[in-house]
Amino acid sequence: MTGVGPRQGFVYVSVVDSTAMAKAEAGRTVRIPGRGPPWIAVDHELSSVVVARWPGRLWAVEIVDAVTAQDGAGGLRADAGYTRAAAVKILHAVPVAALFGAHGAEVCAVIEAAAKLDLAGAERLAEMRHPGAGDAQNRVWRRWLVRENIPLDRYNDLDGTLAVGASKAGSPIGKAPRMIHSMVGRRAEALAARPCGLWTRPIRKAPGSQSRGVQPASPCSTLHWHSVRLTSLSARTTIFLLPRRDTTGSG
Repeated sequence: MTGVGPRQGFVYVSVVDSTAMAKAEAGRTVRIPGRGPPWIAVDHELSSVVVARWPGRLWAVEIVDAVTAQDGAGGLRADAGYTRAAAVKILHAVPVAALFGAHGAEVCAVIEAAAKLDLAGAERLAEMRHPGAGDAQNRVWRRWLVRENIPLDRYNDLDGTLAVGASKAGSPIGKAPRMIHSMVGRRAEALAARPCGLWTRPIRKAPGSQSRGVQPASPCSTLHWHSVRLTSLSARTTIFLLPRRDTTGSG
């Protein structure tokens, strides 16, 4: 294992996963068939774990067999944050809430609510948005940027931002804002029975990098999705994720 990165890490497995990791249990060694992809991606830190589909389970694992260039795995950048493995030993389960910071349990509740959101609920959330929500969100983001040692002058208005690319964590609650955004979009499509979408602020990247811009969408005329309210990010502060955007323009 010398030179291939940490021996231990984390693997998130969706409940709809059909790979070898779908049968993961504490104490068991999981091995992929053969040595070709898809490999098991072991994240070195919780902040780099990618939640592709919700819900799922999070496992702490030990790398038993890391793949190499001889297995067809191209070289990873030193800062990739994960190791490709052909086999891992499952150490123990980790609460999924650990991915979202100190208030992870509350974040998980919002993700669950997003998965069940209906039109009436979306309209109520839009109507309930406090006029000071944008300022509150900016304060939370700026305090977090200071903790992350990211210069404040890089960013102006952070209201509605899903992630800041200059940090691995992405946001004060990890990758949760993008997850909630995705969940609400999928819920809208399910109710409309056709492709929908949301207008939202872009992921904020460091100066000099190419901006993705405002994510385009084909909004459903009958579903005007607005905001998901998330509380308890910091003391006496309410942050609103996915704030209301005008779907007729780029915002």
